[in-house]
Amino acid sequence: MPNAARLDALHVASAAVGGVEYRLVQNCRHIANAHVLPRVYDLLEELGFPRLLICTPAEFLGDPNNGD
Repeated sequence: MPNAARLDALHVASAAVGGVEYRLVQNCRHIANAHVLPRVYDLLEELGFPRLLICTPAEFLGDPNNGD
């Protein structure tokens, strides 16, 4: 994450350390982003944290228009 996203990184780190299973975010620029998430997941795994699902509320609940 960019240096300007330190608070976003802190939120992800706090959730991982706290053992949170799901982290719902509205921030698709620095967190729930297809380019960033793989690196976040790789880092969490490398540090030995269990998998944390990071997604937007719409992704978590499913889109009723898509049949999810």
